[in-house]
Amino acid sequence: MDEILDVVDEKDKFVRKSTRKEVREKALMYRVSRVVIVNNKGEFLMQKRSMNKDIYPGYWDIGVAGTVSSGEGYVGTAIRELTEELGIIGISNIQLMHSFLFKLKYHSSMDNEHCKVYKLIYDGKIIPQKEEVDEIKFLTDEGTKELIGTSNFHPVGAIVFKKYLELKNKN
Repeated sequence: MDEILDVVDEKDKFVRKSTRKEVREKALMYRVSRVVIVNNKGEFLMQKRSMNKDIYPGYWDIGVAGTVSSGEGYVGTAIRELTEELGIIGISNIQLMHSFLFKLKYHSSMDNEHCKVYKLIYDGKIIPQKEEVDEIKFLTDEGTKELIGTSNFHPVGAIVFKKYLELKNKN
């Protein structure tokens, strides 16, 4: 059975429910939750997306990202993705809500999303899910910039990294 998603408008207001398949085929606007994971050295977790992904297969991305299922919230999705994709457990809703960074909209011919981005400082155990993640590594700011410039990199992940650096440099 195909996953059911909430289609939303430009202001992130619910429009109707749809299948993941229809959302992809028609590039309908939907919700995504992302978590930028930084270790205590200030390095970013990068993951190489599985070739089985329905969008951007084999691309590098920052942290974790997950499509928000119908009836699920951004924070719940973020926690689910941390657990499913990387085996990170024990992160609370409150912990993640307090680490909210920013929200953005992304438009392209094949992907239209509202995205809420959170930050997690984490040095614990990571167990990548083979079906979702081909490889992980931690990179510095410069290493991440180089990876974005020289590899297939998820376009939203690249925007998230740039915006994250802008916020970091303001403080």
